Amino acid sequence: MRIAIGSVVKGFRLKEAIKAHLQARGHEVTDVGCPDTEQFCKFPSVGERIARALASGRAQLAISCCGSGTGACISAGKFQGVCAVSCESEQTARLARVVNDANCLCLGEDVVTPELGCRLAEVFVEARFQDAPAVPEAVRAFWREARDELMARGADPGPRELEFLKQP
Repeated sequence: MRIAIGSVVKGFRLKEAIKAHLQARGHEVTDVGCPDTEQFCKFPSVGERIARALASGRAQLAISCCGSGTGACISAGKFQGVCAVSCESEQTARLARVVNDANCLCLGEDVVTPELGCRLAEVFVEARFQDAPAVPEAVRAFWREARDELMARGADPGPRELEFLKQP
């Protein structure tokens, strides 16, 4: 699967662990930044680059890391075609895909260890929308309707360079 991955400095260590894990499992991973921990990268620029990778088809799913998962989620989720979720458990990562068809997993380095982050990423990537045969069709139809409504909201992502905090 084609997966975009990004982070700010605070999520860099988590991003690198997940990227290596996904690549070892045969996934094509595109890193949209930040490139290192030397400069403070602004999370809105990473979020837009994640959204652009999804909108362009370069990625089928995305993972974005920061300190808590919140900034990554807010910055990517404001764009059309992105359903971003911040997760801290395997169950929420799986249900985000099965019920909501989320396409951007956001994780926080302060709350998720690299080992758990790799498991969450794996569960998220392997889960499939509506893979819930015991759920009545009327409920699954609602899930599709809700997904379509959520994916239609927001601005179109544009090409954006990574932005860094200027040092005095």
